[in-house]
Amino acid sequence: MEDSGIGKKQTKQDNPSIFTPEWFQATVLDPFFSKVKDTAFQKQVAASLGSVVLAMLIATVVMLMSGYNAGLAFIALIRGAILSWDRVLFRATPLIFTGLSVALAFKSGLFNIGPEGQVFIGAMAATVVGYMIALPIFIHPIVALFVAGLMGGIWGFVPGLLKAYRGAHEVVTTMMLSYTAILLTHYLVAGPFLEPGNEYILQTPPIFGSAELPKLTGSFLSWAFLVGILAVIVVDFLINRTVLGYEMRAVGLNKDAAEYAGINSKRTMALSLGLAGALAGMGGAGEILGYHHRFIDNWSSGLGWDGITVAVLGGNNPWGVLVGAIFFGALKTGGNSMQRIAGVPSEMVSVIQGLIVVFVAAPRIINWISKQSREEFDWLRRFPREGGPHFITLGVTLVASILGFSLMGSVSTTSMMAGTVIFVASLIGIVAFVYMFSRELRGLQLAVLSGICWFVATAIGFMVGNIALLLSSLILGAIMTVFGLVTMIGYKRLLEEDDA
Repeated sequence: MEDSGIGKKQTKQDNPSIFTPEWFQATVLDPFFSKVKDTAFQKQVAASLGSVVLAMLIATVVMLMSGYNAGLAFIALIRGAILSWDRVLFRATPLIFTGLSVALAFKSGLFNIGPEGQVFIGAMAATVVGYMIALPIFIHPIVALFVAGLMGGIWGFVPGLLKAYRGAHEVVTTMMLSYTAILLTHYLVAGPFLEPGNEYILQTPPIFGSAELPKLTGSFLSWAFLVGILAVIVVDFLINRTVLGYEMRAVGLNKDAAEYAGINSKRTMALSLGLAGALAGMGGAGEILGYHHRFIDNWSSGLGWDGITVAVLGGNNPWGVLVGAIFFGALKTGGNSMQRIAGVPSEMVSVIQGLIVVFVAAPRIINWISKQSREEFDWLRRFPREGGPHFITLGVTLVASILGFSLMGSVSTTSMMAGTVIFVASLIGIVAFVYMFSRELRGLQLAVLSGICWFVATAIGFMVGNIALLLSSLILGAIMTVFGLVTMIGYKRLLEEDDA
Protein backbone atom coordinates (compact mmCIF):
# COMPACT_ATOMS: atom_id res chain seq x y z
CA MET A 1 0.00 0.00 0.00
CA GLU A 2 2.86 2.36 0.76
CA ASP A 3 4.38 1.67 -2.61
CA SER A 4 1.05 2.45 -4.21
CA GLY A 5 0.81 5.69 -2.30
CA ILE A 6 4.31 6.69 -3.29
CA GLY A 7 3.48 5.93 -6.90
CA LYS A 8 0.45 8.18 -6.74
CA LYS A 9 2.46 10.95 -5.16
CA GLN A 10 5.10 10.80 -7.90
CA THR A 11 2.45 10.84 -10.59
CA LYS A 12 0.90 13.94 -9.09
CA GLN A 13 4.25 15.70 -9.01
CA ASP A 14 5.07 14.69 -12.58
CA ASN A 15 1.68 15.91 -13.79
CA PRO A 16 0.96 19.21 -11.99
CA SER A 17 -2.43 20.86 -12.15
CA ILE A 18 -3.18 23.07 -15.12
CA PHE A 19 -2.46 26.84 -14.87
CA THR A 20 -0.37 26.48 -11.68
CA PRO A 21 3.25 27.75 -11.44
CA GLU A 22 4.44 24.16 -11.57
CA TRP A 23 2.42 23.50 -14.72
CA PHE A 24 3.80 26.68 -16.36
CA GLN A 25 7.34 25.64 -15.44
CA ALA A 26 6.93 22.12 -16.79
CA THR A 27 4.90 23.02 -19.88
CA VAL A 28 6.40 26.32 -21.02
CA LEU A 29 9.69 27.27 -19.38
CA ASP A 30 11.47 23.90 -19.30
CA PRO A 31 10.77 23.08 -22.99
CA PHE A 32 11.78 26.64 -23.95
CA PHE A 33 15.17 26.53 -22.21
CA SER A 34 15.74 22.99 -23.43
CA LYS A 35 15.13 24.18 -26.99
CA VAL A 36 17.43 27.19 -26.60
CA LYS A 37 20.27 24.96 -25.36
CA ASP A 38 19.85 22.53 -28.27
CA THR A 39 22.83 22.70 -30.65
CA ALA A 40 20.76 22.10 -33.78
CA PHE A 41 18.41 24.92 -32.81
CA GLN A 42 21.35 27.28 -32.22
CA LYS A 43 22.77 26.43 -35.65
CA GLN A 44 19.38 27.08 -37.25
CA VAL A 45 19.10 30.47 -35.54
CA ALA A 46 22.65 31.37 -36.57
CA ALA A 47 21.94 30.38 -40.19
CA SER A 48 18.74 32.45 -40.29
CA LEU A 49 20.36 35.51 -38.72
CA GLY A 50 23.36 35.15 -41.00
CA SER A 51 21.14 34.99 -44.07
CA VAL A 52 19.34 38.16 -42.98
CA VAL A 53 22.63 40.01 -42.46
CA LEU A 54 24.03 38.90 -45.82
CA ALA A 55 20.80 39.87 -47.58
CA MET A 56 20.94 43.32 -46.00
CA LEU A 57 24.58 43.75 -47.04
CA ILE A 58 23.87 42.87 -50.66
CA ALA A 59 20.78 45.10 -50.65
CA THR A 60 23.01 47.90 -49.37
CA VAL A 61 25.45 47.38 -52.25
CA VAL A 62 22.59 47.36 -54.76
CA MET A 63 21.17 50.60 -53.36
CA LEU A 64 24.58 52.30 -53.37
CA MET A 65 25.24 51.22 -56.95
CA SER A 66 21.81 52.58 -57.90
CA GLY A 67 22.58 55.96 -56.35
CA TYR A 68 20.35 55.69 -53.26
CA ASN A 69 21.27 56.60 -49.69
CA ALA A 70 21.34 53.12 -48.12
CA GLY A 71 21.81 54.40 -44.58
CA LEU A 72 18.78 56.68 -44.81
CA ALA A 73 16.78 53.87 -46.40
CA PHE A 74 17.41 51.43 -43.55
CA ILE A 75 16.77 54.10 -40.92
CA ALA A 76 13.45 54.87 -42.60
CA LEU A 77 12.63 51.16 -42.76
CA ILE A 78 13.32 50.59 -39.06
CA ARG A 79 11.57 53.80 -38.01
CA GLY A 80 8.50 53.01 -40.08
CA ALA A 81 8.27 49.49 -38.64
CA ILE A 82 8.57 50.70 -35.03
CA LEU A 83 6.10 53.57 -35.33
CA SER A 84 3.58 51.39 -37.17
CA TRP A 85 3.98 48.28 -35.02
CA ASP A 86 0.27 47.50 -35.29
CA ARG A 87 0.56 47.34 -39.08
CA VAL A 88 3.61 45.10 -38.68
CA LEU A 89 1.56 42.59 -36.68
CA PHE A 90 -1.37 43.03 -39.09
CA ARG A 91 0.82 42.15 -42.08
CA ALA A 92 2.41 39.31 -40.13
CA THR A 93 -0.90 37.67 -39.22
CA PRO A 94 -1.70 35.90 -42.53
CA LEU A 95 1.98 34.98 -42.92
CA ILE A 96 1.81 33.14 -39.59
CA PHE A 97 -0.94 30.90 -40.94
CA THR A 98 0.59 30.30 -44.38
CA GLY A 99 4.05 29.80 -42.87
CA LEU A 100 2.65 27.23 -40.45
CA SER A 101 0.90 25.56 -43.36
CA VAL A 102 4.16 25.05 -45.24
CA ALA A 103 6.10 24.08 -42.09
CA LEU A 104 3.56 21.49 -40.95
CA ALA A 105 3.53 19.74 -44.32
CA PHE A 106 7.32 19.77 -44.41
CA LYS A 107 7.44 17.83 -41.14
CA SER A 108 6.02 14.89 -43.11
CA GLY A 109 8.51 15.41 -45.91
CA LEU A 110 5.93 17.15 -48.12
CA PHE A 111 6.12 20.48 -49.97
CA ASN A 112 2.88 22.42 -49.83
CA ILE A 113 3.18 24.94 -52.67
CA GLY A 114 -0.55 25.71 -52.61
CA PRO A 115 -1.16 27.99 -49.59
CA GLU A 116 -2.18 30.83 -51.91
CA GLY A 117 -5.14 28.90 -53.28
CA GLN A 118 -6.01 27.57 -49.84
CA VAL A 119 -6.03 31.15 -48.56
CA PHE A 120 -8.45 32.14 -51.32
CA ILE A 121 -10.80 29.21 -50.80
CA GLY A 122 -10.82 29.76 -47.03
CA ALA A 123 -11.49 33.46 -47.47
CA MET A 124 -14.42 32.77 -49.80
CA ALA A 125 -15.86 30.18 -47.38
CA ALA A 126 -15.64 32.62 -44.46
CA THR A 127 -17.29 35.34 -46.56
CA VAL A 128 -20.20 33.10 -47.53
CA VAL A 129 -20.79 32.13 -43.90
CA GLY A 130 -20.33 35.75 -42.88
CA TYR A 131 -23.03 37.31 -45.05
CA MET A 132 -25.42 34.43 -45.82
CA ILE A 133 -25.92 32.97 -42.34
CA ALA A 134 -27.07 34.92 -39.26
CA LEU A 135 -25.54 33.71 -35.99
CA PRO A 136 -24.91 35.16 -32.52
CA ILE A 137 -22.07 37.63 -32.22
CA PHE A 138 -19.57 35.35 -30.48
CA ILE A 139 -20.48 32.20 -32.39
CA HIS A 140 -20.47 33.69 -35.90
CA PRO A 141 -16.72 34.31 -36.36
CA ILE A 142 -15.87 30.93 -34.78
CA VAL A 143 -18.16 29.12 -37.23
CA ALA A 144 -16.75 31.13 -40.15
CA LEU A 145 -13.19 30.25 -39.14
CA PHE A 146 -14.12 26.59 -38.76
CA VAL A 147 -15.76 26.41 -42.20
CA ALA A 148 -12.82 28.23 -43.76
CA GLY A 149 -10.42 25.78 -42.15
CA LEU A 150 -12.56 22.88 -43.35
CA MET A 151 -12.57 24.10 -46.96
CA GLY A 152 -8.86 24.85 -46.90
CA GLY A 153 -8.31 21.42 -45.40
CA ILE A 154 -10.20 19.78 -48.25
CA TRP A 155 -8.08 21.75 -50.71
CA GLY A 156 -4.97 20.32 -49.07
CA PHE A 157 -6.37 16.85 -48.37
CA VAL A 158 -7.02 16.09 -52.05
CA PRO A 159 -3.33 16.49 -53.06
CA GLY A 160 -2.47 14.48 -49.94
CA LEU A 161 -4.64 11.59 -51.13
CA LEU A 162 -3.19 11.81 -54.64
CA LYS A 163 0.34 11.75 -53.22
CA ALA A 164 -0.34 8.89 -50.82
CA TYR A 165 -2.36 6.56 -53.04
CA ARG A 166 -1.48 7.53 -56.62
CA GLY A 167 2.08 8.84 -56.26
CA ALA A 168 1.24 12.26 -57.76
CA HIS A 169 3.85 14.82 -56.71
CA GLU A 170 2.40 17.27 -54.20
CA VAL A 171 4.33 20.22 -55.67
CA VAL A 172 2.41 19.83 -58.93
CA THR A 173 -1.01 19.03 -57.45
CA THR A 174 -0.98 21.74 -54.77
CA MET A 175 0.12 24.34 -57.28
CA MET A 176 -2.52 23.27 -59.82
CA LEU A 177 -5.26 23.36 -57.17
CA SER A 178 -3.98 26.75 -56.06
CA TYR A 179 -4.69 28.25 -59.47
CA THR A 180 -7.99 26.35 -59.56
CA ALA A 181 -9.02 28.00 -56.28
CA ILE A 182 -8.05 31.47 -57.49
CA LEU A 183 -10.02 31.05 -60.72
CA LEU A 184 -12.98 29.48 -58.90
CA THR A 185 -13.24 32.35 -56.43
CA HIS A 186 -12.95 34.80 -59.34
CA TYR A 187 -15.92 33.10 -61.01
CA LEU A 188 -17.94 33.16 -57.78
CA VAL A 189 -17.26 36.81 -56.99
CA ALA A 190 -17.93 37.80 -60.61
CA GLY A 191 -21.14 35.77 -60.82
CA PRO A 192 -23.25 34.13 -58.11
CA PHE A 193 -21.83 36.08 -55.16
CA LEU A 194 -21.35 39.48 -56.84
CA GLU A 195 -22.71 42.37 -54.79
CA PRO A 196 -26.05 43.44 -56.32
CA GLY A 197 -25.89 46.71 -58.19
CA ASN A 198 -22.10 46.73 -58.32
CA GLU A 199 -20.79 46.56 -61.89
CA TYR A 200 -17.31 48.02 -61.45
CA ILE A 201 -15.73 46.25 -58.47
CA LEU A 202 -15.81 42.46 -58.25
CA GLN A 203 -16.71 41.95 -54.62
CA THR A 204 -19.30 40.20 -52.47
CA PRO A 205 -21.77 41.93 -50.15
CA PRO A 206 -20.24 42.83 -46.76
CA ILE A 207 -20.38 40.27 -43.97
CA PHE A 208 -22.65 40.81 -40.97
CA GLY A 209 -21.19 42.72 -38.06
CA SER A 210 -21.66 39.64 -35.89
CA ALA A 211 -19.12 37.79 -38.04
CA GLU A 212 -16.39 40.44 -37.78
CA LEU A 213 -13.37 39.84 -35.58
CA PRO A 214 -12.94 42.74 -33.11
CA LYS A 215 -9.99 45.10 -33.46
CA LEU A 216 -7.18 44.88 -30.95
CA THR A 217 -5.94 48.37 -31.68
CA GLY A 218 -6.24 50.91 -34.48
CA SER A 219 -8.03 50.12 -37.73
CA PHE A 220 -5.83 47.23 -38.88
CA LEU A 221 -4.87 44.77 -36.15
CA SER A 222 -7.66 42.41 -35.15
CA TRP A 223 -8.14 39.31 -33.05
CA ALA A 224 -6.95 37.31 -36.04
CA PHE A 225 -3.44 37.90 -34.70
CA LEU A 226 -4.35 36.23 -31.40
CA VAL A 227 -5.83 33.31 -33.35
CA GLY A 228 -2.49 33.10 -35.19
CA ILE A 229 -0.59 32.95 -31.88
CA LEU A 230 -2.96 30.20 -30.73
CA ALA A 231 -2.30 28.34 -33.99
CA VAL A 232 1.46 28.50 -33.32
CA ILE A 233 0.96 26.98 -29.86
CA VAL A 234 -1.37 24.26 -31.17
CA VAL A 235 0.92 23.31 -34.08
CA ASP A 236 3.95 23.19 -31.79
CA PHE A 237 2.03 20.95 -29.38
CA LEU A 238 0.79 18.78 -32.24
CA ILE A 239 4.25 18.25 -33.68
CA ASN A 240 6.12 17.66 -30.44
CA ARG A 241 3.58 16.27 -27.94
CA THR A 242 1.12 14.06 -29.85
CA VAL A 243 1.18 10.64 -31.49
CA LEU A 244 0.16 12.15 -34.83
CA GLY A 245 3.05 14.62 -34.61
CA TYR A 246 5.48 11.80 -33.89
CA GLU A 247 4.14 9.86 -36.87
CA MET A 248 4.45 12.94 -39.10
CA ARG A 249 8.07 13.46 -38.11
CA ALA A 250 8.82 9.76 -38.54
CA VAL A 251 7.34 9.71 -42.05
CA GLY A 252 9.22 12.89 -42.91
CA LEU A 253 12.55 11.41 -41.82
CA ASN A 254 12.15 7.97 -43.43
CA LYS A 255 8.85 6.78 -44.85
CA ASP A 256 9.99 3.16 -45.27
CA ALA A 257 11.29 2.93 -41.71
CA ALA A 258 8.08 4.49 -40.41
CA GLU A 259 5.99 1.90 -42.24
CA TYR A 260 8.19 -0.87 -40.88
CA ALA A 261 7.48 0.50 -37.39
CA GLY A 262 3.74 0.17 -38.01
CA ILE A 263 2.91 3.76 -39.00
CA ASN A 264 0.34 4.25 -41.76
CA SER A 265 2.39 6.62 -43.92
CA LYS A 266 -0.37 7.13 -46.50
CA ARG A 267 -2.86 8.29 -43.89
CA THR A 268 -0.23 10.49 -42.25
CA MET A 269 0.71 12.23 -45.51
CA ALA A 270 -2.92 12.88 -46.42
CA LEU A 271 -3.69 14.25 -42.95
CA SER A 272 -0.57 16.43 -43.00
CA LEU A 273 -1.53 18.20 -46.21
CA GLY A 274 -5.13 18.42 -45.01
CA LEU A 275 -4.11 20.13 -41.77
CA ALA A 276 -1.70 22.36 -43.71
CA GLY A 277 -4.54 23.46 -45.99
CA ALA A 278 -6.78 24.11 -42.98
CA LEU A 279 -4.20 26.49 -41.50
CA ALA A 280 -3.90 28.45 -44.75
CA GLY A 281 -7.70 28.56 -45.10
CA MET A 282 -8.02 30.04 -41.60
CA GLY A 283 -5.40 32.62 -42.55
CA GLY A 284 -7.59 33.76 -45.44
CA ALA A 285 -10.62 33.84 -43.15
CA GLY A 286 -8.76 36.00 -40.65
CA GLU A 287 -8.10 38.62 -43.32
CA ILE A 288 -11.76 38.73 -44.35
CA LEU A 289 -13.27 38.66 -40.87
CA GLY A 290 -10.73 41.02 -39.33
CA TYR A 291 -10.07 43.59 -42.05
CA HIS A 292 -11.69 43.40 -45.51
CA HIS A 293 -15.16 42.31 -44.25
CA ARG A 294 -16.00 41.04 -47.77
CA PHE A 295 -14.32 39.03 -50.51
CA ILE A 296 -12.70 41.24 -53.15
CA ASP A 297 -11.34 39.69 -56.33
CA ASN A 298 -7.56 39.15 -56.17
CA TRP A 299 -7.38 40.70 -52.71
CA SER A 300 -4.29 38.68 -51.68
CA SER A 301 -0.89 40.09 -52.54
CA GLY A 302 0.81 36.70 -52.64
CA LEU A 303 0.33 35.80 -48.98
CA GLY A 304 0.58 32.09 -49.74
CA TRP A 305 3.85 32.44 -51.62
CA ASP A 306 5.29 34.65 -48.86
CA GLY A 307 4.36 31.92 -46.40
CA ILE A 308 6.85 29.62 -48.11
CA THR A 309 9.57 32.23 -47.53
CA VAL A 310 8.55 32.62 -43.89
CA ALA A 311 8.69 28.86 -43.32
CA VAL A 312 12.16 28.66 -44.88
CA LEU A 313 13.44 31.51 -42.70
CA GLY A 314 11.85 30.00 -39.59
CA GLY A 315 13.42 26.61 -40.21
CA ASN A 316 9.94 25.04 -40.39
CA ASN A 317 9.66 25.52 -36.63
CA PRO A 318 6.31 26.98 -35.43
CA TRP A 319 7.96 29.59 -33.21
CA GLY A 320 10.50 30.33 -35.92
CA VAL A 321 7.58 30.89 -38.30
CA LEU A 322 6.11 33.41 -35.85
CA VAL A 323 9.38 35.35 -35.67
CA GLY A 324 9.85 35.15 -39.45
CA ALA A 325 6.30 36.40 -40.09
CA ILE A 326 6.81 39.40 -37.81
CA PHE A 327 10.14 40.13 -39.48
CA PHE A 328 8.61 40.11 -42.96
CA GLY A 329 5.69 42.16 -41.64
CA ALA A 330 8.24 44.72 -40.49
CA LEU A 331 9.96 44.66 -43.88
CA LYS A 332 6.70 45.24 -45.74
CA THR A 333 5.55 48.00 -43.40
CA GLY A 334 8.93 49.72 -43.24
CA GLY A 335 9.31 49.40 -47.01
CA ASN A 336 6.61 52.05 -47.49
CA SER A 337 8.55 54.48 -45.29
CA MET A 338 11.76 53.59 -47.13
CA GLN A 339 10.14 54.52 -50.44
CA ARG A 340 8.57 57.71 -49.09
CA ILE A 341 11.59 59.08 -47.22
CA ALA A 342 14.64 57.68 -49.06
CA GLY A 343 13.07 57.26 -52.49
CA VAL A 344 14.07 53.58 -52.66
CA PRO A 345 11.47 51.52 -54.57
CA SER A 346 9.40 49.28 -52.32
CA GLU A 347 10.36 46.37 -54.58
CA MET A 348 13.68 46.36 -52.72
CA VAL A 349 11.81 44.54 -49.94
CA SER A 350 11.10 41.69 -52.37
CA VAL A 351 14.78 41.63 -53.30
CA ILE A 352 15.73 41.29 -49.62
CA GLN A 353 13.17 38.51 -49.16
CA GLY A 354 14.53 36.59 -52.13
CA LEU A 355 18.13 36.99 -50.98
CA ILE A 356 17.23 35.69 -47.51
CA VAL A 357 15.74 32.53 -48.99
CA VAL A 358 18.82 32.03 -51.18
CA PHE A 359 21.21 32.34 -48.25
CA VAL A 360 19.11 30.11 -46.01
CA ALA A 361 18.91 27.43 -48.69
CA ALA A 362 22.52 27.82 -49.90
CA PRO A 363 24.18 25.62 -47.22
CA ARG A 364 21.70 22.81 -47.90
CA ILE A 365 22.23 23.10 -51.65
CA ILE A 366 26.01 23.08 -51.23
CA ASN A 367 25.85 20.06 -48.91
CA TRP A 368 23.62 18.22 -51.40
CA ILE A 369 25.95 19.00 -54.31
CA SER A 370 28.97 17.91 -52.28
CA LYS A 371 27.34 14.63 -51.26
CA GLN A 372 26.12 13.82 -54.76
CA SER A 373 29.51 14.72 -56.27
CA ARG A 374 31.32 12.30 -53.98
CA GLU A 375 28.89 9.53 -54.86
CA GLU A 376 29.14 10.34 -58.58
CA PHE A 377 32.94 10.11 -58.59
CA ASP A 378 32.72 6.92 -56.54
CA TRP A 379 30.50 5.40 -59.24
CA LEU A 380 32.89 6.58 -61.92
CA ARG A 381 35.79 4.91 -60.13
CA ARG A 382 33.94 1.63 -59.51
CA PHE A 383 32.23 1.34 -62.90
CA PRO A 384 34.32 3.32 -65.44
CA ARG A 385 32.68 1.73 -68.50
CA GLU A 386 29.15 2.79 -67.52
CA GLY A 387 30.00 5.66 -65.20
CA GLY A 388 32.13 7.49 -67.80
CA PRO A 389 29.31 8.10 -70.30
CA HIS A 390 26.98 8.97 -67.41
CA PHE A 391 29.42 11.62 -66.16
CA ILE A 392 29.85 13.06 -69.68
CA THR A 393 26.08 13.15 -70.23
CA LEU A 394 25.71 14.94 -66.90
CA GLY A 395 28.11 17.68 -67.96
CA VAL A 396 26.75 17.95 -71.50
CA THR A 397 23.18 18.34 -70.22
CA LEU A 398 24.16 21.15 -67.85
CA VAL A 399 26.24 22.99 -70.47
CA ALA A 400 23.50 22.65 -73.11
CA SER A 401 20.89 24.03 -70.73
CA ILE A 402 23.05 27.02 -69.81
CA LEU A 403 23.76 27.71 -73.48
CA GLY A 404 20.04 27.39 -74.21
CA PHE A 405 19.09 30.03 -71.66
CA SER A 406 21.77 32.36 -73.05
CA LEU A 407 20.58 31.81 -76.66
CA MET A 408 16.89 32.18 -75.86
CA GLY A 409 16.80 36.00 -75.94
CA SER A 410 18.58 36.44 -79.26
CA VAL A 411 16.64 33.62 -80.91
CA SER A 412 13.26 34.97 -79.74
CA THR A 413 13.78 38.11 -81.83
CA THR A 414 13.86 35.89 -84.94
CA SER A 415 11.21 33.37 -83.98
CA MET A 416 9.10 33.38 -80.83
CA MET A 417 8.36 29.68 -81.38
CA ALA A 418 12.06 28.84 -81.49
CA GLY A 419 12.71 30.80 -78.30
CA THR A 420 9.89 28.93 -76.55
CA VAL A 421 11.18 25.53 -77.69
CA ILE A 422 14.72 26.35 -76.56
CA PHE A 423 13.37 27.50 -73.18
CA VAL A 424 11.50 24.21 -72.78
CA ALA A 425 14.58 22.21 -73.86
CA SER A 426 16.78 24.07 -71.38
CA LEU A 427 14.27 23.74 -68.55
CA ILE A 428 13.90 19.99 -69.16
CA GLY A 429 17.69 19.76 -69.27
CA ILE A 430 18.04 21.36 -65.82
CA VAL A 431 15.49 18.93 -64.38
CA ALA A 432 17.29 16.05 -66.11
CA PHE A 433 20.60 17.20 -64.60
CA VAL A 434 19.12 17.14 -61.08
CA TYR A 435 17.71 13.65 -61.56
CA MET A 436 20.92 12.37 -63.13
CA PHE A 437 22.95 13.87 -60.31
CA SER A 438 20.80 11.73 -58.00
CA ARG A 439 21.50 8.78 -60.33
CA GLU A 440 17.91 8.18 -61.33
CA LEU A 441 17.03 6.64 -64.70
CA ARG A 442 14.39 9.33 -65.18
CA GLY A 443 17.20 11.86 -65.63
CA LEU A 444 18.54 10.13 -68.73
CA GLN A 445 15.04 9.85 -70.16
CA LEU A 446 14.54 13.58 -69.68
CA ALA A 447 17.95 14.29 -71.22
CA VAL A 448 16.87 12.43 -74.38
CA LEU A 449 13.60 14.37 -74.35
CA SER A 450 15.57 17.62 -74.11
CA GLY A 451 17.64 16.49 -77.11
CA ILE A 452 14.45 15.89 -79.10
CA CYS A 453 13.35 19.44 -78.26
CA TRP A 454 16.66 20.69 -79.61
CA PHE A 455 15.95 18.83 -82.88
CA VAL A 456 12.59 20.64 -83.04
CA ALA A 457 14.50 23.91 -82.68
CA THR A 458 16.74 22.71 -85.54
CA ALA A 459 13.69 22.29 -87.79
CA ILE A 460 12.44 25.76 -86.86
CA GLY A 461 15.88 27.21 -87.65
CA PHE A 462 15.74 25.56 -91.08
CA MET A 463 12.24 26.95 -91.76
CA VAL A 464 13.10 30.55 -90.78
CA GLY A 465 16.52 30.43 -92.46
CA ASN A 466 18.53 31.01 -89.26
CA ILE A 467 21.78 29.10 -89.90
CA ALA A 468 23.24 29.81 -86.45
CA LEU A 469 20.12 28.45 -84.73
CA LEU A 470 20.07 25.44 -87.06
CA LEU A 471 23.69 24.43 -86.46
CA SER A 472 23.83 25.10 -82.71
CA SER A 473 20.56 23.29 -81.95
CA LEU A 474 21.50 20.39 -84.25
CA ILE A 475 24.84 19.90 -82.48
CA LEU A 476 23.36 20.15 -78.97
CA GLY A 477 20.45 17.88 -79.86
CA ALA A 478 22.70 15.23 -81.40
CA ILE A 479 25.15 15.24 -78.48
CA MET A 480 22.46 15.05 -75.80
CA THR A 481 20.44 12.36 -77.58
CA VAL A 482 23.43 10.15 -78.45
CA PHE A 483 25.07 10.36 -75.04
CA GLY A 484 21.71 9.91 -73.30
CA LEU A 485 20.86 6.76 -75.24
CA VAL A 486 24.37 5.29 -74.95
CA THR A 487 24.41 5.88 -71.20
CA MET A 488 20.94 4.43 -70.78
CA ILE A 489 22.08 1.09 -72.26
CA GLY A 490 24.41 0.28 -69.37
CA TYR A 491 22.71 2.39 -66.73
CA LYS A 492 20.22 -0.21 -65.56
CA ARG A 493 22.95 -2.80 -65.12
CA LEU A 494 25.00 -0.22 -63.23
CA LEU A 495 22.17 0.33 -60.77
CA GLU A 496 21.66 -3.40 -60.29
CA GLU A 497 25.35 -4.04 -59.65
CA ASP A 498 25.57 -1.09 -57.25
CA ASP A 499 22.55 -2.32 -55.28
CA ALA A 500 24.02 -5.80 -55.13
